[in-house]
Amino acid sequence: MGIVIISTYPDKRSLAKIANNVVGRGLAACVNYTKINSVYTWKGKLENTEEFVALFKTSGKAKGLLKKEIAKTHPYEVPEIVELTVDSVNVAYQKWLVDSTSKGKSKKGYNASKR
Repeated sequence: MGIVIISTYPDKRSLAKIANNVVGRGLAACVNYTKINSVYTWKGKLENTEEFVALFKTSGKAKGLLKKEIAKTHPYEVPEIVELTVDSVNVAYQKWLVDSTSKGKSKKGYNASKR
């Protein structure tokens, strides 16, 4: 089973920092991110903001540590940390995901272009 943690960040710099940190430590196998537009209320005010959304891909074993690291390092007062459980993942991808998040860094190198 794969796990996707979703979070939003105010800028690319803060997101890239956490992405490199968690992938480097083996807490996430991969982090995808892109710029989005968000509409929400904050402290009674309607906000229209550009943000970056991140999809942290991880395993069941690493998800707890990943969520703690996101919460600890997040620049927002109330960070979005949403966990999605993915029941259907192809076998080769699932193996890579688990290998990449087991005991820190994966033992084997991985070329994302071969995914």
